[in-house]
Amino acid sequence: MANEAIKEDIVEAEEIEKDQYLVFTSKSQEFGIQAMRVHEISAPLGITKIPNTPVHIEGIVNLRGRLVSVIDFRKKFRFEVKAHDEDTRVIIVECGGFPTGIIVDSVEEVIKIPDEKVQKLPEGVAAAVSQEYITGVGMLENRLVVLLDVDKVLTKAELSELESARLATENVQPAKRPEPEGKKDEPGQRKEGK
Repeated sequence: MANEAIKEDIVEAEEIEKDQYLVFTSKSQEFGIQAMRVHEISAPLGITKIPNTPVHIEGIVNLRGRLVSVIDFRKKFRFEVKAHDEDTRVIIVECGGFPTGIIVDSVEEVIKIPDEKVQKLPEGVAAAVSQEYITGVGMLENRLVVLLDVDKVLTKAELSELESARLATENVQPAKRPEPEGKKDEPGQRKEGK
């Protein structure tokens, strides 16, 4: 009997988490991702550019000893590019099994959007955009929040490119300094005097 009550509490807790979304903005529009998928939110960090990557892949950052690939949400979805400002944030999520940072204009809040408040995109719009990464639209009192599936925002090819860039950087070894010309003195060896 007690086990059944515990199972019900766990199911209820999971449902609450699934209903909670981190709302962020990009191009003055609100988007949401499941809050339970977010590991961290930070100000933009020093991003190291990686050559020959798609334009929306900004590069990588060192987050407490772990390399994180970073994408620009505006560039990914072909929005007008905007310079980073004091509101710009990087949302760290696990995407395809790897940590990924998503640069957004601002992070607004965590809100609960019950399933009954979520609707699918209208047919005309749905045909024009990829429904793969849009799970629906949260219809709140005075606002619409486009809900995204973090795992599908990046294609498999893009995830592969991010992982390749991350691995390439991890495998870079610092260059060894060349030995100075001439013979090194070895311990115990006498130097010749004048």
